[in-house]
Amino acid sequence: MKVQTRQKRQGLSQNVRTVLKWLFYALTIIFFYCRMTSGDGDGSKSLMLIPFATAIACYEREVPSAIIGAISGILIDMATGQLLGFTGLYLCLFCGIISGMFRQFLRKNIINYFALTLATCLVYLYIDYYFFYVIWDYEGYQEVLKHRLIPSHLKTIVFSPLCYLACLIAEKLATVKRKLELEEKSEMVDRV
Repeated sequence: MKVQTRQKRQGLSQNVRTVLKWLFYALTIIFFYCRMTSGDGDGSKSLMLIPFATAIACYEREVPSAIIGAISGILIDMATGQLLGFTGLYLCLFCGIISGMFRQFLRKNIINYFALTLATCLVYLYIDYYFFYVIWDYEGYQEVLKHRLIPSHLKTIVFSPLCYLACLIAEKLATVKRKLELEEKSEMVDRV
């Protein structure tokens, strides 16, 4: 009597899954950049590239996280009309540090992610406000803070859990689950 076994259906390989994950990241970054450049009626733009870059930093190593942070920061600079590279340098450093913190000290959960994203946004708000408005002593720079910068960062913080959820799903789909198979006890094996 022959026993026929079915072959297990093979899914996508790890390399293909990784390529698809990074393609998802690239398309999402392009979508958020297009959303930032489309503009809203009130003049405040949600800076969704900041929480998305920090969400990627939760799951990736330091160098890829820093590169994603630099690219996201340069795109933010282009969308907001600021000095090119200013936000890129800031996000490059912060994403590298966030990635190292999640790799060494923190657990990957939404509370830690939200706390670090909130801190990143608040530091960026202060840097943006100080270096582009206060230092030059523009007339009515408090109005810019109230009507453009704070609403923009509130939109960013409110929608940041969606970025974490998207990166969590992409990471879960990109990793191959390993199965542990136990062998039966064999009499031919010499036990000591």
